[in-house]
Amino acid sequence: MIKRIFLLIFLFCFSCSSDRIISTEKTSFYKIYRNIIFSDSNSTPEKVKNEKKTYDREWLSKFNQPIILLSSLDGKLAATLVALGNYDNKLTWVSSDGISVSFSHGILIATRGYSQDLMESKQNKLGALFKSPSRSHSKTYRYLNGENEYSEFKFSCSVTAKPNTTLYLLDLKLKTTKFIESCVSGTTAHVNEYSVLPETNIVLKSKQWVSKENGYLLIYN
Repeated sequence: MIKRIFLLIFLFCFSCSSDRIISTEKTSFYKIYRNIIFSDSNSTPEKVKNEKKTYDREWLSKFNQPIILLSSLDGKLAATLVALGNYDNKLTWVSSDGISVSFSHGILIATRGYSQDLMESKQNKLGALFKSPSRSHSKTYRYLNGENEYSEFKFSCSVTAKPNTTLYLLDLKLKTTKFIESCVSGTTAHVNEYSVLPETNIVLKSKQWVSKENGYLLIYN
């Protein structure tokens, strides 16, 4: 009888001590996780660096077809386009999200996918623009208005040339002739710029006006 009483007292004490051990372990784990949580929440997060994308020959080598690069003037928006087709010396390029631009002799003549598209551009003797830069010329830009009707701007333009202008394209340094085209139609005006390989009609880089709403595009060929 005495042995049974002693055994019951022993088991009771052991169970109490076990409860304290478990409670102590729970408290310890709680403190550990609490420290982790609060230390993370009070710590200063590391700032993610907004690294500017590098466009060089290594980047270009990843493409197995001809491409052009479109960019906003501030460089925050950019898109890579591939050739869609060439018809009557008018080359069309398209992006993965459906934006397309068409050129004739490196000069923008139409866009699709913008809020105010250049539906059509009519210019006389486009191929001679970089051969006779001092010659004045006219062109007509056509747009669709809110009533699905055409509206036109008839521009009077003049072109000047700056030979031996250095152009940095990808990681290359090139000598080009820079043509500056200044155009006016009433109160609407724009200035296009073309960096052309000397003695050719090959436009390497240009800044070209699309519309009042969309402004300018930088175009890298």
